[in-house]
Amino acid sequence: MKYQLNENIAINEMLNQVVEKINDLAQKQVEHIQRLTRIGEALSGETDLAKIFDMILEEAIEYTGADGATIYMYNEQTQHLEFEIVYNRTMNMRQGGSHGKVDWPPIPLYDEHGKPRINRIVTSVYHTKELVYFDDVYKAEGYDVSGTMMTDKSRNYRSKSMVTLPLKNHENEVLGIIQMINAMDKDGNIISFNDEHRTMLSSLASQAAIALSNRHLIESLETLLMQFMSAIAKAIERKSKYSSNHITRVAELTDMFALKLNENGRGKLKDLKFNANELKELSMAGMMHDVGKIVTPESIMDKSTKLETIMDRISLVSQRFITMKTLLRYVKASLPAAEYEARIKAWFGDKVEVDKIEAYLDSELEFITKVNQGGEWLSDEVVDRISALAEINFEYEGLHYFLISEDEMKNLQIRKGTLMPEEIKEMAQHVSVTWEMLSRLTFPKKYANVATYAAQHHEKLNGTGYPHGLTAEQIPMQSRIIAIADIFEALTAPDRPYTKAKTLSQALNIMAKCVKDGELDRDLVDFFLESGLYLDFANEYMDPAQIDDPDIEALKSIYS
Repeated sequence: MKYQLNENIAINEMLNQVVEKINDLAQKQVEHIQRLTRIGEALSGETDLAKIFDMILEEAIEYTGADGATIYMYNEQTQHLEFEIVYNRTMNMRQGGSHGKVDWPPIPLYDEHGKPRINRIVTSVYHTKELVYFDDVYKAEGYDVSGTMMTDKSRNYRSKSMVTLPLKNHENEVLGIIQMINAMDKDGNIISFNDEHRTMLSSLASQAAIALSNRHLIESLETLLMQFMSAIAKAIERKSKYSSNHITRVAELTDMFALKLNENGRGKLKDLKFNANELKELSMAGMMHDVGKIVTPESIMDKSTKLETIMDRISLVSQRFITMKTLLRYVKASLPAAEYEARIKAWFGDKVEVDKIEAYLDSELEFITKVNQGGEWLSDEVVDRISALAEINFEYEGLHYFLISEDEMKNLQIRKGTLMPEEIKEMAQHVSVTWEMLSRLTFPKKYANVATYAAQHHEKLNGTGYPHGLTAEQIPMQSRIIAIADIFEALTAPDRPYTKAKTLSQALNIMAKCVKDGELDRDLVDFFLESGLYLDFANEYMDPAQIDDPDIEALKSIYS
């Protein structure tokens, strides 16, 4: 667009050229501000470090026309600068960011004596926290640029103009370094990085540092959250003298399960995949699945026998049997034979032979000791036999004699395991407590389901589980995975108080029956068997004596 600025044609043309240049400059500045605004908005919302580095690189090259660029990241653990992006247009090179890892060795920031290395440009910028630039880096005084020159020579390249600047957070800590090589004009000639370039790069570095700082803060908080969860899990495990590693092993198997599914490319579950956030969410849930046991009494968690309270009361029962035999010997020596026989029948009933009374007591003590260990199921006959022992209860010469108390009888008559019904109910409360505890925590949105997954590992697809009796359509896949991990670990663990560790075949047989009864997910158990995941876990955590050779097809036939 031409303006009539002066009646003199030549002057008017000159003025129009000035106006055009001013407009072009203004337009470039507006575009520059818009780009900085857009990248600032994008960086503030981006959490993927690879994408953040890509954005930094592309904007820096777009504005300066640089032929090459390197972005370094500070590693606090190793105190090195690590290559995050290496780019060179002339050499058609791009590594790092979303283009994979850079395989170059990191640069140490300190020498072998712990002194800062300031002889190289990037390490000096890290330590001084100041931007440096050179019209010709080969003439950079006070710096060792032999590495740059050597690399150039090997690649037939010439690094000339350079600007290197730190990425600093709000606490003036250096998070990384940006280094630009060979600014170019429109004709492809190498030029110096001018004041505008450096100003823009400094602004970009500040925005990038904020984004990186935010990302570091998020990662630190997530790391702290995972460490806190791990510490809580360990505290709960230490609470029990038996299942000291149950939570850790279930969490590990849960992680193994999810990763194995991600690698799977066939079968019914080939499309079941978890992204990075979902993997971490599931891992948290696995770690926290038994957090509610923090309120479960040790007397229940550690009840390894039916008669155990503070101690295993079988020792008291055994002492009563010894006392009973001593009494009988005393009575036999003190009374006529007929009266002694009458006493025995009155105390023990007609079924016990008088002359075999001590053998009977020995046999019944052996029986009680065995029953006390718990098992899969007690028959009615065994329950009645225990009741008969509880009926032996009498007084003699002012003293009270019995073999087992009413409470001991009830505990010994536990049909399966070692827990009384009220103890089972109290143990089951741990999942409700797990929900109560975790649902009160404000997890990041991407981990919002941790409480749900953790608190549903005892639900069953047929609706017979607890605490809510959920049915299949209400139980997400993540909860089903934790349920399988929990039951498999419990069956094979060598340190459970209420049952002996099962072999692989025994454990998988029980799980197959759970599938048949509609308790466990059929497809997940199929995958657990077919993928060999059960064996991976067994080789890592189980006693070799437990690892036999299960017949997978026979196991699947139980529920197919």
